[in-house]
Amino acid sequence: MTDETKTSKIDISSSSIEKGIDVAKDFAEKHVLPSIEELGLLVKDQISFWRFNNQVKILTKAKLVCEKNNINIKAIPPKLLCPYLDHAALEDDPEIQDNWAILLSNMVDSRQNIQNHIFPYILSQLSKNEFNFLEGVFKAKRQRVMELTKDLNHLQESRSDIERQMQKKKLFFGKN
Repeated sequence: MTDETKTSKIDISSSSIEKGIDVAKDFAEKHVLPSIEELGLLVKDQISFWRFNNQVKILTKAKLVCEKNNINIKAIPPKLLCPYLDHAALEDDPEIQDNWAILLSNMVDSRQNIQNHIFPYILSQLSKNEFNFLEGVFKAKRQRVMELTKDLNHLQESRSDIERQMQKKKLFFGKN
């Protein structure tokens, strides 16, 4: 076999491969790609529906929280509501959805002035375990403050008695 024969075989093979690729590409464009696009749209629709259901659940819970606590509802700006709904829609854990509902009820409460976009962002960044940990720390701190307040009130109420007892001890020990 000469070098010229080898080259012509390679050229013939290369053009055959190119033709085969073109045929496969045409087939894929006409028959496979539309199916893949439809599948992508179907998945997108399923995700959109799932997010919508989560939003409805959270809004329903927020409505119940507002009714239970007699909250006078005020309008909140779309700049605040839209990011809230986007973040909340991704939550599927019922406990965390409750937290989203409580956050919204606080945001729409006319007696409060909570119009801050950072709270939905922070909540969206926390896992259930992280939220529960922070909530536990908060509850422990609140309990400690209540205990210290109780001790302080007791001390203030008993101040005059304590001062008298100290005066007696001072006089008693001062005599020795």
